[in-house]
Amino acid sequence: MQNIDKEISDKFRFNITNIIPFKDAYIINTSEGKKLLRKSRLRPDRIVFVHGAKEHLYRNNFKNLDRYLCTTDNNPYIYINDSYYTVTNFIEGRECNFENREDTISAARLLASFHNASKGYIAPADCKEANELGKLPSLFNKRLNELKRLKKIAKKARSKFDYLYLEWVDYFLNIGGNVLEQLNGSSSYKILVNRAREEKVLCHHDFTHRNIIISENKVNLVNFEYCCYEIKAYDIANFLRRKMRKCNWNFDDAKLILDEYRNVEEISDDEFFIIKLMLLFPQKFWRVANRYYNSRRSWSERIFISKLQEVVDEAAFHEQFMKRYDELR
Repeated sequence: MQNIDKEISDKFRFNITNIIPFKDAYIINTSEGKKLLRKSRLRPDRIVFVHGAKEHLYRNNFKNLDRYLCTTDNNPYIYINDSYYTVTNFIEGRECNFENREDTISAARLLASFHNASKGYIAPADCKEANELGKLPSLFNKRLNELKRLKKIAKKARSKFDYLYLEWVDYFLNIGGNVLEQLNGSSSYKILVNRAREEKVLCHHDFTHRNIIISENKVNLVNFEYCCYEIKAYDIANFLRRKMRKCNWNFDDAKLILDEYRNVEEISDDEFFIIKLMLLFPQKFWRVANRYYNSRRSWSERIFISKLQEVVDEAAFHEQFMKRYDELR
């Protein structure tokens, strides 16, 4: 990031003291305070969609977020060294800890407030919309077919990972097949998709502890690059899944999240049912196997086996939790 100080300062009209690497971004110390410079994986038309979403949320009183700063050309991005970057005010604070009760409560309320404020977002005409509505059945079907394909590969390879995978793949395929059958056989998903289209509601699509920054008086939601039109149940289910894996699928922890969410935003019977199906689907089993067989292996064989064993070890806890799920209504 050398020799670009003037280019950035000219585009944003502030003086730069220095630029410091910070995680996957850069902190810029300026005459207007600390800023965060982040390389974007998005093209300009998609950045405009995200920028419009953030401004919509801000107008609807969801103000604890990392708004993009616009350049002198009124663009929410800057082009540097053949890449697109965004600039936001730097938000001081710590990452949310899903193992902490108060943090979990804050996160549940934050998600509900975000969903509520997102309603009615009409994307700018010059942007490329991010829209995931209606894609869940085909996504589940694709991942189940991938598990079946990987089963054939595992039978030929026969490593320790392969043996563990083969021991459990039919168990998870059976669960996933039942989920897909219920998803296709129920009207609930179609009802939610149609409602989301009418309400024009957004999902964050990456609601993780890393993207929730807690400061002294605020709980902030950041990193909206995966933000899209989607049913609210997607974010809720993924939040629950991330939390549940840290507490052996403790029923009371799930109840805490749903109750705190419902203190701000309603969860309909259709949403409750789809969340159940999403929690049932063997997402983590698919993710570990997919990374092992299809991606460049950045982890050692030992780590992959450990990750898959974690999924296997939590299966009994998950099964007991899902038996009680309807009590959460």
